[in-house]
Amino acid sequence: MILDYESVKDKPKTLKAMTSLDRSEFEQLCSVFDEVWTEHTQQHEKDPAKGGRKPILKTRQDRLFFILFYLKVYPLQAVLAHLFGMSQGQANFYIYELSAVLRKTLEKTGDLPARLPEEMLVKLTEEEAQDVGIDGTERRVDRPKDAVYQKRYYSGKKRLIR
Repeated sequence: MILDYESVKDKPKTLKAMTSLDRSEFEQLCSVFDEVWTEHTQQHEKDPAKGGRKPILKTRQDRLFFILFYLKVYPLQAVLAHLFGMSQGQANFYIYELSAVLRKTLEKTGDLPARLPEEMLVKLTEEEAQDVGIDGTERRVDRPKDAVYQKRYYSGKKRLIR
C-alpha cells in the first residue's frame, strides 16, 4: 500500500491537502465513523468461519482516509486502487460501502451538506462568519464576432489556457 493514514498523519499540510481535515478534525470524525462502520458491518456481517479475504483497509483510520482522499482528489478508480494496493474492483466496492458509511456519519454529526435552499440558509445562519476561497477552473468563453460586443467579454489575456 503506497498511501495510508500512518504515513501522512504527522504531515499536517499533506493530510489537509488529501482530506481537507487537520489531524484533530480527522480523529474526531474517525471516532464517529468507526461507530457507524461497526453498525453497518453488523448488518452485513458474514460468518468468519466460512473464510474470505482479509480486508485491505484494516484500520478505521485507513478506511476514513481512503474515502476522504477519494472525495477530495477524485482520481480514477484504477489510480486509487494502485495507490492503496488493491484491484480496481475492490476500490469500487470500498467507494460504494464507505460512501454510505460517511454519509451516515455526517448525518449523525450534523455536518451533512444541505440539499434544499431553505435548509442551506438555516445552516448558513448557524455558522460563524469566515473568509472563504473558492477554487475554480478557467474555461474558454466563446465571444461574439461583433467587435463592440467582444470588448465586454475580453479578459485581457493574450494566450489560451493549457
